[in-house]
Amino acid sequence: MPVHVFLGPTLAAPEALEVLPDAVLHPPAAHGDLLRPGFVPGDVVVLVDGFYHHSASVRHKEILVLLQAGVQVVGCASMGAIRAAELHRYGMAGRGAVFGMYRDGVLDADDEVAVMHGPAPEYRKLTVALVVIRHAAEAARRAGVLTDEAARSVVDRARSLHYTERTWEALHNADIARLRAFLDENPRVADVKAADALDVLAELARGELPTTPDPGAWAANEDWRNWFVTEWQTEFSVEPVEGIEASLGATIRYQQIHLDDFPARWQRYVLGHVAGPGPEHDLPALAVRAAAAHGLTPESLTAGQTGHWLTPAEAAGLAPAEALVRILVRSYRPRCPTSDLARAEPGIGADPAARRAVAEAEVVNAEVASWASDQHVGQLKPALLSHHLATVWRVGPGDGPALLAAARDRGFATLAEAVEAVRPFFLRSRFLAPRSGR
Repeated sequence: MPVHVFLGPTLAAPEALEVLPDAVLHPPAAHGDLLRPGFVPGDVVVLVDGFYHHSASVRHKEILVLLQAGVQVVGCASMGAIRAAELHRYGMAGRGAVFGMYRDGVLDADDEVAVMHGPAPEYRKLTVALVVIRHAAEAARRAGVLTDEAARSVVDRARSLHYTERTWEALHNADIARLRAFLDENPRVADVKAADALDVLAELARGELPTTPDPGAWAANEDWRNWFVTEWQTEFSVEPVEGIEASLGATIRYQQIHLDDFPARWQRYVLGHVAGPGPEHDLPALAVRAAAAHGLTPESLTAGQTGHWLTPAEAAGLAPAEALVRILVRSYRPRCPTSDLARAEPGIGADPAARRAVAEAEVVNAEVASWASDQHVGQLKPALLSHHLATVWRVGPGDGPALLAAARDRGFATLAEAVEAVRPFFLRSRFLAPRSGR
């Protein structure tokens, strides 16, 4: 039974491994980390720390995905305590004093557990969590070291500071001095977050699995899954390529831009949804017939509609039925575009050459970004990327309508969407494409 522990500043890794030597340690959880491959039914995931503020935090439905799949998820101490308090009724187990305070409504602010910390792998704490100060002040009050008023004053003073400024030094006064002397003599109450994490790991080391609440009826159906969850699972499904993670979502977008026959694949996919099952060569006629059944015919199209979806040359030269087919294809918007396409065309995301290209792009982007603070793909100008797309798609220079049509033929709603899709791959095309031939 593997135990995966997402851990950062709350507890040093050596301390965690001393208590649970077989634990599989991960950095603090960020959005998408729980959706990556590697968790199977019967595993235990202990969520202690999670990124917050400067990075997207782990989403509630990521945890629900694991719970539905039969993975036991335990939260404690920090971000894990917050998520467990929010999700314990859905089957996530919560442990420790911090979890109890959130569950019972004593705490409701995320910044109670937030700290500023150093970089990986140590994640050294640079500030003190408000909940640590709160818990310590209460212990000192019960021991008679602080008066009721002094304990409240300590917490109020700590709360007035932003979590990035909350240090013992910044709080220093006579009450804080007495509190810190008390904590030196009573280290067990000095850091409630660390104590909660250690207690959970010790339970697991003894083979005592935390009692998991009944997840309830939600786990028996798929109604809770929205398109965000579906797209996230595609986006964060990764395959390593020589140590570099290539996501399925990025691989599909690479193919969407670079695969020569992608427009034909997209047309087949769209017309199959419009017309229903049928031989591929009959799909255009079947789609025209299906559209007519809903009142959409070549004759019903207005000049404004044809002008919006077709280039001037197409509007003037295409047969009416063919024009309607192109409009159907270009206007189609699937509910979950990346994941739907992954299911319809599984070979696109599994192509080793495309996965390698995605991994190469990651390496090139990181290398260029290391040259200077402004040398990263986010700084690339849209006009440059549009010109690059015109080259890749063999569209004449300056032909905006044809470039937009080419983007729509590949499933992009707008040219701006295509520009953002190609952004991560542009630098690779400059540095490596001649060598790789793609």
